[in-house]
Amino acid sequence: MAAVEPKALYGVSPAEPNQKYFTVAIAQGAFADSADANGGRVSPCVATDFATKPTSLAESLKVSRGNLRWKMMMESLMERVNFRVVNIVTTYASDAGDNPITNLAFGLVVENADFIPKTGTSIDGSSTGTKAEFIADKIGEALNESRTENMSVYNPSTTRGLDTTAVTASAVSTNTGTIRDAIAVAEVSGFAPLTTAQQTLAGTGSADTSLTYSAE
Repeated sequence: MAAVEPKALYGVSPAEPNQKYFTVAIAQGAFADSADANGGRVSPCVATDFATKPTSLAESLKVSRGNLRWKMMMESLMERVNFRVVNIVTTYASDAGDNPITNLAFGLVVENADFIPKTGTSIDGSSTGTKAEFIADKIGEALNESRTENMSVYNPSTTRGLDTTAVTASAVSTNTGTIRDAIAVAEVSGFAPLTTAQQTLAGTGSADTSLTYSAE
């Protein structure tokens, strides 16, 4: 049997980048929900996304820290590859802004997957051996870092509602193992090129030539 590529009809070319699809899930129950720099967990949501906005500046700052960590997480992943985020699912106890996020899930469609290493050392000192583990490690690194950035923060005590505030987001846990264990990344293998020509050109199934990394 033979497979014939419908290039004329669909514009499919073996020269297309070797994209891969990864699912990411972050269970955040063990992350800090305190009112200090460690609280706020990680979320793409901002205060105005909630049906009931945060009732105090302290609660609003948690939301802003979570959003800042989302930005840090995306920047950490962008150090190696281009990607787009799809299918974001956030889990809260309710749609009120005073509630902490408990789970975050999303998909990553990655271009030029050969740029992703598959061997190295994680933030908790463990060895890794897959591209999915590298992505999890990069997310873990972002959640273990500290950054201060000026942000527009919802302030329920002011008339205009928004203040420009220096927000500091520190590590979501003092235990790097807790951070790393909360992150699960899996590759969706069916997203890879299917035809023989595409697989050959993309290097699917051949020896992985990706670089080694160590807690970049």
